[in-house]
Amino acid sequence: MREPSWSQKDVPCLNSASRRATQDPAVLWSRVGLESGQVVVDVGAGSGYFSFPAASRVGEAGRVYAVDVSADLVQFVRERAERARIRNVQAVLSTPERIPLEDAVADVTLLANVFHGIPPATVLEAVRVLRPGGRLVNVDWKKEPSPEGPDVRHRLSKGEAEAALSAYGLSRLDSFDLGPYHYVLVFERPLPSRRPRRLVSAE
Repeated sequence: MREPSWSQKDVPCLNSASRRATQDPAVLWSRVGLESGQVVVDVGAGSGYFSFPAASRVGEAGRVYAVDVSADLVQFVRERAERARIRNVQAVLSTPERIPLEDAVADVTLLANVFHGIPPATVLEAVRVLRPGGRLVNVDWKKEPSPEGPDVRHRLSKGEAEAALSAYGLSRLDSFDLGPYHYVLVFERPLPSRRPRRLVSAE
């Protein structure tokens, strides 16, 4: 990820009602099929906009890791979880090169509004923490003018994002719009190949 461009002063914008009208976390997690007991890694979680709704869906048996490179926002998420006594959200400070979590820990990894601006090392980490058979969910801005969001020149079209993420060995499962300005791509990390072993003659 780039150097953090968001801090706690930006939280009102990150959690605004207008954002919910165009990027509803409930709609996202319902379509993805997030279930009780699952583990989510939200890469570039910011203020926890998608993390806390995910925590409600996975329940006490599940866990959400809200990962960000901004120490300021990680602290905000940590304090928010403590104030609300939400025990299944864990704020995690990362670097562009390393997410300090174990391999294959997640049922779902989320890249929300960050894929167009993060380096390949971060994407590799997002795939590494995803279990085989797990899903990577990419939410990003459509490559067209909108009232807010990054410059159109820096955005990826749905086709560009699909090609780029497929290069990490992921298989696309689903594609849909999330409000008027965003698309969603859902990928699966394939299960290991189960090729039959060669029989060795005893003769």
